[in-house]
Amino acid sequence: MRVMTAFRSIGVVVLAVLLAACAAVEAAAQSRTARTVRFDSPALGAQAIVAILLPPGYDASDKRYPVLYLLHGGTQNHTAFPARAWFSREASRHEMIVVMPHLPPAYFSSRGGAAPAFEAFLASDLTGYVDAHYRTIASPRGRGVAGISMGGFAAAVVGLKHADTFGSVGAISAAFSGAGRERQLDALVAAMPAGSATYVYIACGAQDSLLPASRRFAELLAGRAIAHQYAEVPGDHSWAVWDPQVQAFFNIFAARRQPLGWPLRPAVNRTVGRAS
Repeated sequence: MRVMTAFRSIGVVVLAVLLAACAAVEAAAQSRTARTVRFDSPALGAQAIVAILLPPGYDASDKRYPVLYLLHGGTQNHTAFPARAWFSREASRHEMIVVMPHLPPAYFSSRGGAAPAFEAFLASDLTGYVDAHYRTIASPRGRGVAGISMGGFAAAVVGLKHADTFGSVGAISAAFSGAGRERQLDALVAAMPAGSATYVYIACGAQDSLLPASRRFAELLAGRAIAHQYAEVPGDHSWAVWDPQVQAFFNIFAARRQPLGWPLRPAVNRTVGRAS
């Protein structure tokens, strides 16, 4: 009887350990999978749809995390980045929350002379929701905004206009030309104080038709002594450029938020070639 009781006790302990291990694995799997959330947005006048990827161990900790707002291109949606094979692995490695809103083209159009809906949505509604519902580092050093193509344009506009909200900005293959966008960027850069603490990363494929606009934007920043890095890399307007360049921005954002990382006003770095 004593032997049977001992075996039962061991079995209970083993089962408890297995259940705990399974729970830990499930929690880790959930943290590596983007969760879709919806909430009412006054700026959009509609319900916002957002994919959010939490870092490993988020649910089991009380730690606060930096947040990267990552914006898709004009023909994509909030599932574009989570579908990339490298995405969850690289985002998890940097221990950050990644927020990916669905931004249809309609949100980029002015209504009655007012600014396009995406601006107030990103700078106010979305950041407010994320800070209220997740353990974030709610400061410019803890927030970055980046995007590809149309999302790159949106990231630049919101990041420059709201430098007190976003400390790091990534504009990759950004749609800077057309529809008065160059004039808008001119005004935004001119309004920024020289030597602003905002750091901007610009990258574009050498075969991309949008390359001249990216070059022009980098020159505008240089003229105002706004810290930035400009990279021209092999490729066109495709994931062949976006995959490695979004990962490059992950590294930049991670370095910017480290206490002993890059200074708030790093020297301008202009490169031609593959950035990493």
